Order: sequence, then structure tokens, then C-alpha cells
Amino acid sequence: MEREYIVVANVNNQISVLNRITSAYLKRHINIESLNVSESYIKGISTVVISAITSTDTVQKIVNQLDNIIDVYSVDFYLPEEIIYKELALYKVDSRILTDKKESAFLLTESNGRIMEISKEYVVIEKSGTRSELEKLRDRLDIKGLLAGYSRSGNVVLHREESITSILQKVS
Repeated sequence: MEREYIVVANVNNQISVLNRITSAYLKRHINIESLNVSESYIKGISTVVISAITSTDTVQKIVNQLDNIIDVYSVDFYLPEEIIYKELALYKVDSRILTDKKESAFLLTESNGRIMEISKEYVVIEKSGTRSELEKLRDRLDIKGLLAGYSRSGNVVLHREESITSILQKVS
């Protein structure tokens, strides 16, 4: 059965590491739903987070392949409910939304949005949450004809149980 898996790899911050990681997905014709690379709290080590819909068997093969890359210190896969994760989205919304008290209240209270910028033509709203929460707000704004732009980040994750330091100590 296919479902979303999130692969988290701690890697040496070097040229071509990301290319080698994503090629494992390309070879298997798997679409990457979300990709985020960020510096970890350990200097020189980056965390690569890839979300894709695939089978358990396939994601295990990908993790085994990635584990053989010299610049990959640790790699594992998780179901979304096993880790803490969020995404960030920015919505460029028609400024008419400010005249609709009900819609403005929904954006700022119920959806936990935050106004980043206001101009005569548009308002930029920031929201963090799960992909489905972000897409739900995007769809609502789009249906009402208020959405003028949209951008979403990839997953930002933290392990519930372990720190990067303890993971790397197991590898050493």
C-alpha cells in the first residue's frame, strides 16, 4: 500500500550530495512531494527532508541506498505521525479581504494566519501547519477569487525521540 513517507537524512554539507539523494527517487520514478534542506545545529551538517508517496518496501530500498552514500551520516524514514513537522505558506490575497470582516476574522483567528504585509492591491498572509491545512486555506481563498499568489515550503521536522547528536553517535 502506498502512503506518505518522510525520509530524514543528516548529511555532510557538500556539493552534489543532494543530487545523489534525489537521484534515488528519480531512478524509481517517484515524485517528490516536498523537499527541504537546512543547516542543522551541528556546523557542517545539513538535514535533508524528503516527503514522497510510495510503498514501505520502496522507501526501505531508498533508505538503504542513501545509507551507502559516504556523505550521508544517518538516514531513516518515518510516517507523518511519528515526527513533529510543519510547513510554511505565504498567500498573496486581494486587499478586498480586509473589507470582509467575516473572512478577515477567519484568516487571523480560525486559520491562525498572520499578516506580513499590506498594500492597496494585496495582503500577504503567513500560515504554518500541515500540508492539508495549508491547501485547505489556499482552496478557500481561491474559490472566493481572493488568491493572487501562493508559495509553500517543504516539511521542517524534529524527531520526537532523538537528537541529531545521539543519532550521529550511533553511526560513529
